Amino acid sequence: MLAAFLGAWQLAVSGTGATQAMDPEYAALMGQTATTGASAMPGPARIGARLLELLSDPFYDRGPNDKGIGIQLGWSLLRVLAGFGLAVLVAVPLGFLIGTSPLFRRALDPFIQILKPISPLAWMPLALYTIKDSGQSAIFVIFICAVWPMLLNTTFGVA
Repeated sequence: MLAAFLGAWQLAVSGTGATQAMDPEYAALMGQTATTGASAMPGPARIGARLLELLSDPFYDRGPNDKGIGIQLGWSLLRVLAGFGLAVLVAVPLGFLIGTSPLFRRALDPFIQILKPISPLAWMPLALYTIKDSGQSAIFVIFICAVWPMLLNTTFGVA
């Protein structure tokens, strides 16, 4: 089934049909595929070639907006580890404190119950607006995703 799907996909995008006469400005905006009649959607062969090209040199650095997939993956993993590490630093000691002290549990439980159900996606615009850095905002959102389950599980485990 996979081979049939990929073959049909390749056949569907490889045909070149007749192109309509179009305004040169519109053709320039639409790109070369609009003027040649080729499909704008790449086929499996084109995707495979591009994948091999990207994986052949995963750590290239050609400026601030052109980095290899290995460098991008490394930075993403660093952000995930930073957000999760900060959540551990906050949630585990606070969970121990809440789990051992009924006073702290009663004091902090209303705040936890209000902040816990807020979607992490709702925090992203606020983080981008206040922090003004997408990398640090991503770390904050990962922190928010990890802190509540870790805090509650630590609290219940200690209690």
